Amino acid sequence: MLALAAILFSLTMQSPVAKRITYEDDVKPIFQGHCLTCHSAAQMTAGLNLEAYPGVLKGGGSGDVVKPGRSAASLLYQVIAQDVDGVPRMPFGQPKLSDREIAIIREWIDQGLLADYTSTPKGEAAAPVAFKAVDTWNETEKLQPMPLNLASVPPSDVTRPHPVTALAASPRAPLLAVAGHEQIFLYNLKTHSSAGILPFPEGIPYVLRFSFDGTTLLAGGGRGVQQGKVVLYDVRTGKRIAVIGNERDIVLAADISPDGKKVALGGPGKVAKVFSASDGQLLYEIRKHTDWITALSFSPDGTLLATADRAGGIFLWNSPSGAILINLAEHKDSVTTLAWRSDSRVLASGGEDGELVLWNAQDGFPILTDTKTHVPKANGPVYGKPPSGILSCDFLVDGRVVTVGRDRIIHIFGSDGKPQSSTSTFDQLLTKVAGTAITNVIAAGDYNGRVILWDGHKTEFFDPSR
Repeated sequence: MLALAAILFSLTMQSPVAKRITYEDDVKPIFQGHCLTCHSAAQMTAGLNLEAYPGVLKGGGSGDVVKPGRSAASLLYQVIAQDVDGVPRMPFGQPKLSDREIAIIREWIDQGLLADYTSTPKGEAAAPVAFKAVDTWNETEKLQPMPLNLASVPPSDVTRPHPVTALAASPRAPLLAVAGHEQIFLYNLKTHSSAGILPFPEGIPYVLRFSFDGTTLLAGGGRGVQQGKVVLYDVRTGKRIAVIGNERDIVLAADISPDGKKVALGGPGKVAKVFSASDGQLLYEIRKHTDWITALSFSPDGTLLATADRAGGIFLWNSPSGAILINLAEHKDSVTTLAWRSDSRVLASGGEDGELVLWNAQDGFPILTDTKTHVPKANGPVYGKPPSGILSCDFLVDGRVVTVGRDRIIHIFGSDGKPQSSTSTFDQLLTKVAGTAITNVIAAGDYNGRVILWDGHKTEFFDPSR
């Protein structure tokens, strides 16, 4: 029997309305107090004049210092935030700016470098990309692919709980798939009961994905420095449809295209490979990455493939041909998660640098970058920068984003990327998160193998291995 425990909690609401930050009223006074000794019209160290608005836009001897809408990629912000290795720390020879002053400059850049209240934001992609609901499913079909009479598989005999290394929710049925040790647990979200167990003798599943129609479950994983494979299962029968790939190391990232014809995978080999799902033949390889491939995802319309790596690199590719389209440069550490909005217009990425970035998929411009939401609350003295990594994200059916990270909290962001609500802090690290299309419940997995179900008012816990 599965044990369920309900716990009520209050939501932390944050206003999405932000004050308009301008150079004249907000930023210039900060420069006057800290920067003009070296960067004024009279003393243009490195060719940079921060005394006047045109000087900031002109930049210095090394080029632009601000990029509208992109504080994390702006040299000016990097040197004052002092959180990027290899860049100078400013103000030179003086204490670091206060958190409030740094936040003002960050917001000024992200809002589009407003000169004054009569200004309009610079950068065409400074505004959010409106969410367009996509009618991707005919409700009259009532197709809800659920497991039926799966073969009995006993749970693995493990000495300690296995962390939830992968989690996926069916887009067409009240079904959740949870990774275990050499197994995949299926859970019925309506009856709150086990729906069966699928064997994964290849090793540990590190990625789980349902197909667009919910009839196929993809599992990718393996054993470190031994093997990596992707297995496709028939959701109703539990039978293996195909085994794809023969990697020398684990598969860390994988996805199945919306039409079900292609499977992409990647891992420590630094090469993303795209196969035919029908016969397992290699269609093309992507060799642009310089580090482990940690995440990849097909866009819901099937035209794009996003790939990400441990060095913070993200690329968009033409899905049919494998041709490179856009380099998405923003993250400063390993990218842990990628997720597409259902209209294929926005890509979300999260990483160990604590950044959640929403990307305009048409031009590769960051719509919004959040760097503060996942910073853990300190319990006692903190030495150095607290770990604020984002470990998993997903889009909900209404265009909002749900994330989990090292602060052990589930966060929801609005379709504009602004923090909207959150849970209380859980007792274990949350490793994965998934939005469910059928039940409107958010599912999260933790380090101790539990799954948490949150409907916005209460939480339920269950152990899928019992």
